This record gives sequence, C-alpha cells and structure tokens, in this order.
Amino acid sequence: MFRSIRGWVSLKVVLGGIIFAVCVFAILLGILWSLKAQSTRTAPSTALLSVIEVPTITPPIPVSTPTPTQSPTSEQQEPIPMGEIKIGDYVQVTGTGGDGLRLHETAGVASKVNYIAIDSEVFIVKDGPVDADGYVWWELQDPYTDDMVGWGVANYLAVVQNP
Repeated sequence: MFRSIRGWVSLKVVLGGIIFAVCVFAILLGILWSLKAQSTRTAPSTALLSVIEVPTITPPIPVSTPTPTQSPTSEQQEPIPMGEIKIGDYVQVTGTGGDGLRLHETAGVASKVNYIAIDSEVFIVKDGPVDADGYVWWELQDPYTDDMVGWGVANYLAVVQNP
C-alpha cells in the first residue's frame, strides 16, 4: 500500500505543490491588498471642556401675607322684568357661575329642592310669577320629561326661542 503512494509522491511533486500553493496565496494577498479601502486621515481631535459653576444660595423672597377680605360667594343678578317671561315660554338657565339653579318644590328658598338645573339647560314655563322671599319665582318643567318640575328664580332665567 505504501509502495503505491510512493509511486505517486515524489520530491518533484511535493515541491511543485508547495510552490503552487505559495503562488496562489501571493496572488490572493495581492488582490486583497489592492481592494483595501483608502483610509482618510483625520486631524487629532481636541477635548472640549465646559466649566459649570457651583450654584449659589438664593436668598428667600419675602412673602407678604395678604389680608383676607370678605367677598360674596355669588352675586345676585338683577331680576328680569316681569313682562319678558310668560307662561308657555322656553327659558334657559344662565348666570349661575357653575352652581346651577335649584328648582324647589314650592316657590320659596325654604322649600325642598327637587332638581338642580345646570347652565344652558332649557325648560318650559308652566306657572308664575310668584313673589316669595324677595325673589320672583316661575314654575319650570323639563320639555323632555314630566318628572323634572320645580320653581326657579327669575334672576337666572333667559327667554329663548323654541328649541
């Protein structure tokens, strides 16, 4: 078995293979060397240094305490003249400042509150006017339900056209 390999392998064949491998390696190395990217030379960079000063103590600002003044929580509007609102009119709640208009069971501030109407809510005038507790009262009903009925102060009502 070794004799057959010796017949194939001679000194000339081994040396020829080594020379061939070195030549192929040199050619590949030359190709890779020529394809190498050209590197751009950059100038040496310098470090930037920012100095941040230490914060100083800020003196407190003197705070003056305002003296509390009495101010009314809500202002009563001038009553609408009696001739403007009449039975069958549509009225809109306005000017309550977000507090809403309390619709009472009967005309008067001491009666039970049935419903609180919000600003821009529309009602139909069913009865009135009634003068009680220094206010002019109108009986109002929600046009969409018969359940929401109550007496409201005219100061927070404005006549609107039929919705």
